[in-house]
Amino acid sequence: MINDEIKNFKIQAERLSLLTFLLARVCEEKEQYFIKIYDLTNPEFRCMRFLNSENYSTVKQLANDMLITPGRVTQIISSLERKNLITREIDENDRRNIKIKLTELAKPYIKNVTEQHILLHEKVLEKIPFDNRETVLTAMQNLLDSLLIWSKQKD
Repeated sequence: MINDEIKNFKIQAERLSLLTFLLARVCEEKEQYFIKIYDLTNPEFRCMRFLNSENYSTVKQLANDMLITPGRVTQIISSLERKNLITREIDENDRRNIKIKLTELAKPYIKNVTEQHILLHEKVLEKIPFDNRETVLTAMQNLLDSLLIWSKQKD
């Protein structure tokens, strides 16, 4: 019986590996769709999404969130600044830090992007039978939580 459980576990792990790979691929396609619509690069789009989730951020925070170097974040910020979508301000509490904020021009822009993102996900949810939706969302949350634990432990 234990051998069957081990074999089943390995099959499940293989299936999970494939599903997460394919899910990541489709999510990348989804990002590419929004990038084209809103005339942003992929890193600019991701940066704005992270900035939208907080009042402000620093280069170091964005580099950690986006999993890229601070130098690359600075390039992205400069590009978004030229498009008048973000501003940089010196942190009054620690003048060594620069706060990065969405501009007033960017707020309705990112609000529209977010609303369009939600509409797309409403269409996705419509394809899932009503009785299964909460199960799917719970499973996705469990998967995310598990991956986050793995991510913190690998360091």
